[in-house]
Formats: sequence, C-alpha cells, structure tokens
Amino acid sequence: MKQLLNKGIATLKSVSDKFTDELNKGYVLAKEKVNGLPIFISLEHCGKVSPISFDEKHYFVIPFELSEYKFALHTMRCLPNGVPEVNNLPKRRIFHFPNEHAEAGLRLYMLNSTNEIMLQQAAERTNTLQSLANDIDALDRKLTYGMLLVGGLAAIANPAIGAAIAAKAVLPSFTGLFNKYGIRASGDKLSQYQLEKAVKEAQNSIIQEFEASNTVQVINPILQELALTLRTTEAEHDPLTSFNLADGSIPELANDTWRELTEAAICHVYKEVYDDSSLHKQAHLDAKDLRWLKLMFDVNEAK
Repeated sequence: MKQLLNKGIATLKSVSDKFTDELNKGYVLAKEKVNGLPIFISLEHCGKVSPISFDEKHYFVIPFELSEYKFALHTMRCLPNGVPEVNNLPKRRIFHFPNEHAEAGLRLYMLNSTNEIMLQQAAERTNTLQSLANDIDALDRKLTYGMLLVGGLAAIANPAIGAAIAAKAVLPSFTGLFNKYGIRASGDKLSQYQLEKAVKEAQNSIIQEFEASNTVQVINPILQELALTLRTTEAEHDPLTSFNLADGSIPELANDTWRELTEAAICHVYKEVYDDSSLHKQAHLDAKDLRWLKLMFDVNEAK
C-alpha cells in the first residue's frame, strides 16, 4: 500500500500553491493517478445551513475512457456554506454510479490496488458498501494529509501548507477546536506535540462519525447521460437535441445539490482532456459531447 501511495504523496509536497489558486471556489486537494486510476479529491461548500443539513462525502464513479479501468474516481466532501471541516452536523456518505454494474468495477480496482490491506481485513468483515467507503476514505487521507477532514486545523501543524491556507483566511475557529479537543488556545504557546494531538483527535472523531453514518448508493442521471453520449454517435444520440438522461432525478436525495456536485466532479475530471484536442478521439469525445461539456464548464465557472 505504501508503494502505491508514494507517488501521490510526493506530488502533494507543493500543494500549498494549488490551494491559493483554488480556495475561493472550494478547493481541489488532489489530482493523481494511483495504480492506473485517475483519482480526484475535493472539498466543496454549497447551499445554506438548514435543519436537515448534512456533512456529506460523495463518491463519483465517472465514465472516462482514458483510464485503464474506463472510469475515474472523484471523492468529494460537501459542507454547507460557512460550516468548518470540524463540525457537529450529521454525516452521510453517497456513492454515485452511472449504472448498476459500476460498483463491481470500483470494487475490482480497490481489490487490485489495496490487496494487502483488503486480504488482512477480509476475514474480519463482510464486503459491504460501508467497508468500500472506508477503504476509499483511507486512500483519500493518505493523498491529502487528512485535509478533507480537519482543513485549517491541520495546516497549523503542517508548515508546508499552513501559510497558504492562513493567507486566504479560511481557517476555522481554532479556539473552539482546541477547547473541543482539550487544548488551551491562549496563555501558553501551543507545542508541536499539542498541535499534532489536536489534529489527530479531530481526525479520529470525524472518521468515526463517517464510518458510523448512513451510506447511500444511487444511479446518477448525469453520469448515466455521460456514459450514453460517450458510446454513441451524433446521429444516434445528442444530449442537447434529443432526450437527455441527465434531466432525471434521484429519489433517494431530498434536494438537487447532487446536480451541482456531479457537474463539478465531471468538470474536474474532464478539464485537461477538454482543453487538449489531441486527446478527444482517445477519450471518445466528439463534437456533440464537447458541446454538452462546454455548457457544463460554463455553468460551473459562473458559480
């Protein structure tokens, strides 16, 4: 497992530069290929706090022909606007698949990529959707230093990224966080040990909350449409002039926030390919696909 992650971790040594460019819209923490699979990880803020607000972790399995597995994995933590990474909101995890067969492909990748860990754990638990989420979350934490979980709190204990985060003034209330985890934020200067202890305790608390949370599996209409348009010609199907599966709904989810998040995930995955015409044919992108993606990019950039 360590060998699989070394490359991804090394590329994040300069992650502070990326943070300063992307913090204003919600920031992409990692874009890496691990064992042949493109993996995207981001933290998004959207919507207002409401009585039924959740701290959510989304797992998007996005059709992507340039991947050895024919999909990319985009994990995304979504918080209501103004809510810090360490919070008291109920947690929820949601898998987004383009069809009923995509879960098997994701499980195959995880088995091949984390075989050592999976074999050790196989005798101890069943192969549930929750356990799949736990394995993916463990990979996320390795690739992002746990920033998806504790954000600015981790930045204080990590000088390599702390300055960039602090410069954007997105740090949560340290006083409240330190008090919550038993560390005084005033009077005495906090030691490195105390800072790391606060980060570790915050991470463990959030990990436990997510692992105990409800896990939902949905067929995402926008991903359905993406899969369809990639495998059809313009004469067979054009999402802008004929029926569009993306207009469908997800009954399991109470609001349409999933649309905004899905489109953001697709934009993250396809941005470089969209901008490089030499990759269009290999990615199965023809003129009608590019027109559809352009509309998605325009909407996402406007937000």
